[in-house]
Amino acid sequence: MFDIGWTELLVVACVAIIVVGPKDLPRMLRTFGQTMGKVRRMAREFQSTFNDAIREAEREVDLADMRKKVEAAANFDPLGDLKKSIAADPAKPAPPPPAEAGETKAAQSDPADTTAAPATFPAAPAAAPAAAPSGAPSSAEETKA
Repeated sequence: MFDIGWTELLVVACVAIIVVGPKDLPRMLRTFGQTMGKVRRMAREFQSTFNDAIREAEREVDLADMRKKVEAAANFDPLGDLKKSIAADPAKPAPPPPAEAGETKAAQSDPADTTAAPATFPAAPAAAPAAAPSGAPSSAEETKA
């Protein structure tokens, strides 16, 4: 840091003895040592406080990152994502429906193959009658009457 050699230290010691005097030199060196200790303690305290502040900021950044990940996982919507991907790319053909257990092997073949037998789908269930208002009799009560 400082380029001080033995000759410079000898010059400083001689000047200190001449200026302060040999009688007060030990007291001055003791005071100088105590002052340097205080300066080192203050520097160490400042550095540890600064490092603690940096660690706290890193924890907050990590905590914010973890919150974002949790929110992203909470907002996970596979059906919505699928709808968005289908709407975004209408040029691609829709994938064929999954094969059911009762279908024949011919029904499961390539849809571009015109020689394959047409796929049979189960009949749709009949629509249930609409619920009657709370004061009106239902259709089941009307048939009993």
